[in-house]
Amino acid sequence: MNTTDLNLSDLFSNRFFRIPDYQRGYAWGETQLTDLWEDLEDIAIDQGKYRPHFIGTISLQELNVSQLSTPELQVSQDGKKFYNIVDGQQRLTTISILLFEVIKRLPLKRRKDLISQYIYINQKPRVYRFAYSSIDNNNNLYLIREIFEEEKVCSARSNVYTNNLIRAKNFFQEKLKTLKQDKINELYTKIVTALFFDVKYIGNNLDVQSVFETMNNRGKPLTTLEKLKNRLLYLCSKLPSGNDIQGLSSTINRSWGNVYEWLGRNVEAMLNEDEFLSAHLTLLRVPQDYIYSEQMAEQKVFRMFCNRAINYNYSDTRGQHENAKKEPAVTYKKIYDYAVDLDNFVPYWYKIHFPDTKTEDGIRLLKIQALNGSKEMKLFLAKILSLASKKPDKVSECLSLVEKIVFRDTIPGIGLMDERSFATKARSLHLGDITLDDLNDELRSSLSTPCNKQSLIAGFRNLFNYQRGNIGFHRWSGLKYFLFEYEDSLRGKQLAHLTWEQYDNTSIEHIMPKNYSENWQNEMSEYLSDKHFSPEEEYKAKNIILNSLGNLTIIQNIKNSELGNNKWSIKKEAYSKGCFSEIEISSTTAWNPWSSQAIYLRGKKMLSVLTSLLGTLNLSLKDIEDLLFYEKKYI
Repeated sequence: MNTTDLNLSDLFSNRFFRIPDYQRGYAWGETQLTDLWEDLEDIAIDQGKYRPHFIGTISLQELNVSQLSTPELQVSQDGKKFYNIVDGQQRLTTISILLFEVIKRLPLKRRKDLISQYIYINQKPRVYRFAYSSIDNNNNLYLIREIFEEEKVCSARSNVYTNNLIRAKNFFQEKLKTLKQDKINELYTKIVTALFFDVKYIGNNLDVQSVFETMNNRGKPLTTLEKLKNRLLYLCSKLPSGNDIQGLSSTINRSWGNVYEWLGRNVEAMLNEDEFLSAHLTLLRVPQDYIYSEQMAEQKVFRMFCNRAINYNYSDTRGQHENAKKEPAVTYKKIYDYAVDLDNFVPYWYKIHFPDTKTEDGIRLLKIQALNGSKEMKLFLAKILSLASKKPDKVSECLSLVEKIVFRDTIPGIGLMDERSFATKARSLHLGDITLDDLNDELRSSLSTPCNKQSLIAGFRNLFNYQRGNIGFHRWSGLKYFLFEYEDSLRGKQLAHLTWEQYDNTSIEHIMPKNYSENWQNEMSEYLSDKHFSPEEEYKAKNIILNSLGNLTIIQNIKNSELGNNKWSIKKEAYSKGCFSEIEISSTTAWNPWSSQAIYLRGKKMLSVLTSLLGTLNLSLKDIEDLLFYEKKYI
């Protein structure tokens, strides 16, 4: 590794830079951008020139001519060299964005030469000084079109990385728009003459990958996923001769490139890399507790891939003996299989976070995760989804069964499965220990377990006694899901007013509000008028009537905040323009005006929908009263 210190002017004098596909995309945010800007502001003049400011390390690997495109080959004939940025792409990306914005604001007569020196060679097609390795890479298309403003390039898809690029451009535009021309000139001089880089030239990247398992200067810490890529590439170089080391390193780089692409595909936020890695690892090894935590996954995966892997246990179950199965040694096949498996799994991990809601299975994925959004469930669903291309009908059946089971698991007293066991089933499917048919048979058998009516009643009644929040049905974890199901039951074949895609933008509304004293005192007094309760019983009665099933409905968040504790006439008018549940509340004659009797009648109707969801469950009038109001005296 040869090292030299260069300022930006020297760095760009004879070099073109490429970001390899296997690198993560642009990740700097406002904190890092502000740090850089403040560094530039603080650079002072000393003896007639700006003091050097060390900006960090850039590690480069020269590309050979076989790796260059035809336009790049033409440029290289003039003695120019092309380099992959092995480390430091975040800094160099940021400075390239800033420099482009500054050059745009310099006098026209200077602009042409500076564009050629720092941004692109103006031939057809243009050859950019700084870009991604693949011309058709989505991030590269976005960089060229939106950041460097070449309109002839086709549009690119927005993702979390492109959002970061445009935010950096906007950040610098805001900073520059208030500067006068003399300050723009000064800033340009600072950037190209005062910023110094520690430039390292790497002859063989396989020998130095472990160097980059460190934190970047002024950047973001490397994730476990990034460090693991470096580790695998490093281990490639240690394999015995005769292995296709270059082919294996290409497989690793290609896999990691795909992983970063999928994890960053959504425009809002990148999926957590280490959560994905720990979930995937659970498909391959047995953790202590159903699924690997991110911390345990980091420890495990670096034990799997180290020179002394055979010293560590294969699984992490508790209480293992000394003669427990050990990790196999690191081989070409072990590295290859892992990289390919990770690559194959990532599209499904993305798709369960962002389901295709135009399909029934996509809606089911939303509904299941509304009930159980744990990492165990996400892992299970991603594994199930990976089987859809070969067994679409079986996958649909499985998702339908799982939805029913998970809903039943939310109901106190009649649960069927420990939610964490879904991670174990995902691993069994992945390793071929069970088939999808086996799993569906098991799920059907579990669902056939009859609902114990008394356990169900006791479970719901206990929600009114729970010490940390005796708020009855409002405490039921499956309530919001059920209210959406009730909405669907009212909709029939009509177009939906409120869809499952809006689930996170809705909340649960108390029709008679919790703060009833402001506008609902008469309704509460009427309910209590002939009960002759003790003070303790009256307190409980108020809590029960407010949190009984019939007094709860689904409503959009913005509407919920507007209605608040308003009186019935105002709420009724608002409900008349709402979803089917709201319209039913406002228009049913027997429920007007809203009262304890209306809460009772609506609750009975809602329980009929609940029993239909649970299958064979017959409730007597007393059962219904016990479910809705704890005891007869509170009806």
